[in-house]
Amino acid sequence: MADGVGLSVGATNLTAVVVNRAAVTRTPVVTLYPHRPPEVGVPSENPNLNERGLIITDFVDRVGDPVGIVASDGSTHRGEVLLADALRAMLYAVGRPDGAPVGVTHPAHWRPAVVDALRNALSALPEFRDATLVSDATAATTALQDDPGVPTRGVIAVCDFGGTGTSITLVDADSGYQPIGPTVRHADLSGDLIDQALLTHVINDLSAAGSVDLSSTSAIGSLTRLRGQCRGAKERLSTAAVTSLVAELPGHRSDVRLTRTELDDAIRQPVTDFVGVLQETVEHNGIRELAAVATIGGGARIPIITTTLSEHFRVPIITNAQPELTAAIGGGLRAARGTVDEGATAMATAAPATAAAAAVPDEMAPQSSTFRALAWSDADDVPEVAPTDPYDYEGVEGGGTGARPQLQFAEPEPYEQEQAALPWYRRPQVLLAAGVVAVVAALAVAVMFLLRDDSTPSPASTTTAPTTTTAPPVAPPAETPAPQTEAPMVEAPPTRTVYETQPPVEQTQAPPPPPPPTSEAPPPAPPTTQPPTTTQPPTTTQPPWSPTAPYPTIPGLPWVPAPQPPGGGGTG
Repeated sequence: MADGVGLSVGATNLTAVVVNRAAVTRTPVVTLYPHRPPEVGVPSENPNLNERGLIITDFVDRVGDPVGIVASDGSTHRGEVLLADALRAMLYAVGRPDGAPVGVTHPAHWRPAVVDALRNALSALPEFRDATLVSDATAATTALQDDPGVPTRGVIAVCDFGGTGTSITLVDADSGYQPIGPTVRHADLSGDLIDQALLTHVINDLSAAGSVDLSSTSAIGSLTRLRGQCRGAKERLSTAAVTSLVAELPGHRSDVRLTRTELDDAIRQPVTDFVGVLQETVEHNGIRELAAVATIGGGARIPIITTTLSEHFRVPIITNAQPELTAAIGGGLRAARGTVDEGATAMATAAPATAAAAAVPDEMAPQSSTFRALAWSDADDVPEVAPTDPYDYEGVEGGGTGARPQLQFAEPEPYEQEQAALPWYRRPQVLLAAGVVAVVAALAVAVMFLLRDDSTPSPASTTTAPTTTTAPPVAPPAETPAPQTEAPMVEAPPTRTVYETQPPVEQTQAPPPPPPPTSEAPPPAPPTTQPPTTTQPPTTTQPPWSPTAPYPTIPGLPWVPAPQPPGGGGTG
């Protein structure tokens, strides 16, 4: 199998790697010449920059932008075309072997439209006609499988610590390391911000000593050089505990001593914030636990990043000896294995087309865990894509990490054991029976109250019936009524009273029954002689009260004339 060439695109670095042979890293600066191919990098990196040309920078972030980049001579250039020219220059700088396949990686957080723009620009160059284009997270996973190895089960968080930000990509090892959800970009932790934090720390120390004056405009160039010194000190502190740099400022030149503790204090808060973002990303995708965290990019060398991730997640932190080259190495490996992958895929997809496979539904077909091994077996040189996991995960059957909860299920205890473990008063049957008894008792009490209310006589029913025992006797209408004794005053019953304005209607019903006999003698009947013609007022006694006109007549009773006072009614 031929050695693959991997090219990695970054905002601060372009990297070219011939797998297991050589590597070249350049700053993304393109110099265009009218009579020769473009060159990439700065003079300190590229010795071929020996004559003046048209220099263009910041084209990586302009890939896919419909508005071109205006150069100093007024010409306009597309960002993806400039990037393709820079990658071709990197390909020649690393010394591509004859016939070596090429793989290009792009930042995982790029939008699909940006990736398509770069793919179209690369396809226009003959050197990239057969090149593969994948994300740096996917390529880095391939490289880490080869060295030092990654878990074969569970979810892995791939963290790319780049120069302008950090990207978080979750991949599922059980699904061939396919990404889970979109890549999350965190811009508050980057190589540029770490350099700036270290520069601020150095300037504060110099200002506190009173040996530097930054108010003049001439200090701008000095600060730029000092920032470059801080970047070098950051890289040295990744492996050393103490380093020094030369601070050349207007009117002052001195050696500044820096320790790893000072670097850790300067970036502790940004690292803590990044860990919180990673935890939120994991929870947002419904993952309870990670199998591992893979770190790539130049920032992966900083020890405080590794220790903080390990302390928070309690999982292995996987990286290789050169994390800044991981994506380019993975791109070269995928390009070298691409021809074998295509042949294996064609043969692997032909098997389900047979009659035996068609007779079995897709959802019922058994899934083989060795189908990738069968595909790789067609090649003469079989690469090790997923070597044995060097990490010993305790308590997990089969060497997995158990990061995905759906892959590991604890066997539930039998129902009888749960019932035996519970006391009798906490068993569901006892609680259910007690609840039913309580409900029945409540219903019985409610029914008793309702029956008691229905059997109690209403107070209004005892007062509505009118009393008829005190009604005066009715005399025949043809005879003159005898004087009646004073009847006790009876309060009118609370029943309704009907007032009628028309004359009383003659009743046809039977007269009311006679009053019960009493011990008193009935009053003497009045004389039936000539009726009185005149009425004289009483002289000595007050006549008893009698309801006369204009009082209303009660329907149903015959008319009773007003009584005559005693001693009157005769004619003199």
